Amino acid sequence: MDLDTFLTTVYTLVDDLYRAHFAARKPVRPGPRPDLSDSEVLTLLLCAHWSGRSERAMLAYAAAHWRRYFPRLLDQSAFNRRVHDLIGVLVRVIPALAAELGAATAVYEVIDGVPVPLARRCRGGKHRLFGDEAAIGRGGSDRDWYYGCELLLAATDRGAVTGFVIGPPTTDDRWLAEALFCWRRDPTATPWTSADLPPSHHAGGGHVGPTGPIWPRAAAGTPCAAPTIADGGFFGAAWAAHWRDDYGARVLTPRDLGADRTAPARRQFAGWRQVIERLNDQLEHVFRLSFPQAKTRRGLLGRVAAKLAALNLGLWLNLRCHRPPFALASLLPF
Repeated sequence: MDLDTFLTTVYTLVDDLYRAHFAARKPVRPGPRPDLSDSEVLTLLLCAHWSGRSERAMLAYAAAHWRRYFPRLLDQSAFNRRVHDLIGVLVRVIPALAAELGAATAVYEVIDGVPVPLARRCRGGKHRLFGDEAAIGRGGSDRDWYYGCELLLAATDRGAVTGFVIGPPTTDDRWLAEALFCWRRDPTATPWTSADLPPSHHAGGGHVGPTGPIWPRAAAGTPCAAPTIADGGFFGAAWAAHWRDDYGARVLTPRDLGADRTAPARRQFAGWRQVIERLNDQLEHVFRLSFPQAKTRRGLLGRVAAKLAALNLGLWLNLRCHRPPFALASLLPF
């Protein structure tokens, strides 16, 4: 795809989604009309995270090479203010793109936790930028220690991200799933707490609840009628019954599917979960999810949402161009 076609296609899709879902609800700001439209700001932001460049580097690149597409570029400070103003829109673009990718007809969904390192462990012990939303955790392909957050992703069997929540890595994955399913059903509802669970078999009979805030409500997406495939960390009879009866979410773990007993069942289960493994690989190596250089909670949300929206957009473009869906790195013409 040549550059003209690429930028025109990306801008057109973003602008169509923005006008259809967000433009009528966005408040009108006083003052002169901005030099860059909201759709142009979103297009530049998605291109930045897609290409692996920082937002500053993307603006510099656009100023040097894309002046005929964006003749009225903003300076860095003004661009940052516009991006922060559009974070709510960016979060909701993700399920809107998933709907364009056929999320309503998905055979199943997959959920999985993905580490989001913000700093190495040695620096995280002396952090000053984040509060209890981040902590020391261990994960990723190298199973290394890090300071950061955990991202719980929900994706369709074809790879479209339909929703997410963020929490500290010391929080049990089931609490993250609880928030996701709860807010999908009702964004104003309060998820379960440890007091809602039946007594534990452990000494004292208590449960450890979330170790920090789980957020944001608006990113959870919409309820999915298809079953949800999850790994063994999400198993629990009380959890499964609660999610099914109260939220309409049927969560299937290896024990539910017999994947803990026979080799063919294990292979089948691994095949169903392969899509989330490929998504995690794309987020790590193409979209550079690790160490996003965010300094605030809102900044972290904006960068994570931009990467997930860019991923969905890449899947959409590959589908329209009859390319392999996860050939995302080779799609960019710049």
